[in-house]
Amino acid sequence: MAKWNFKVVLAGDGAVGKTSIREQYMGKGFSSDYLKTIGADFASKKIDAGENQISHQIWDLAGQESYQAVRSTFYKGAIAGLMVFDCQDPKTMTNLKDWIDEAIKGSDNGILVYFIIANKIDLVDERRVSREMALDFCNRLSTETGIRFYYCETSAKTGQNIQETFEFLSFKLLESNNVKDLVKPETPEGIIDTKETEKILEDVSGDLVSKEEFNELLTKVERIENKLETIQKIIKKIVEKLE
Repeated sequence: MAKWNFKVVLAGDGAVGKTSIREQYMGKGFSSDYLKTIGADFASKKIDAGENQISHQIWDLAGQESYQAVRSTFYKGAIAGLMVFDCQDPKTMTNLKDWIDEAIKGSDNGILVYFIIANKIDLVDERRVSREMALDFCNRLSTETGIRFYYCETSAKTGQNIQETFEFLSFKLLESNNVKDLVKPETPEGIIDTKETEKILEDVSGDLVSKEEFNELLTKVERIENKLETIQKIIKKIVEKLE
């Protein structure tokens, strides 16, 4: 049986659910050394994939800006990048551009497989980033960087698509290392190869919306939501006084 050691980095802003995704995949009993002073959490898991035994060495990188200066160390030797955002917060998605730039530089362009993961899809009513918006973002990143991204939607709370994501990642990593006689699995329903999509975000005139216009639109939406929240609080206070 061939043995493989794959270093995987989990990256993205703080509180997007990276650690919860890792815990869902590995369970609560995994062995982990928490390196709080340098902003990374390491864990490993072995799985069998046909005639191959894979050891996933997963580095969960802290999202806080205070750790930015030391994070580049943990990208060295990485072969896969799981870039996570919170589908309730559009900024965590657009911030992935900086995370991917950091991963490219830190790994010396050594990462072979990238996933962009929209987490917390169980919070349906709070969702603010649609699948179409996320796919458009992925396509823009692909055009800018030349990287082929795989997009998936997960719930670290329910476990939705977590196992499938890592199983598909294992196959893609073996494929990237030119392993022969692999049985190609069907692409899970929750995973999309963005190279095969042509979804674009269009404005009312049919013209392609630029990145700047897209970000400006997100800012306007956030301002409107903040105003609506303020109005709701005022109405609530008025109702309480009337009662």
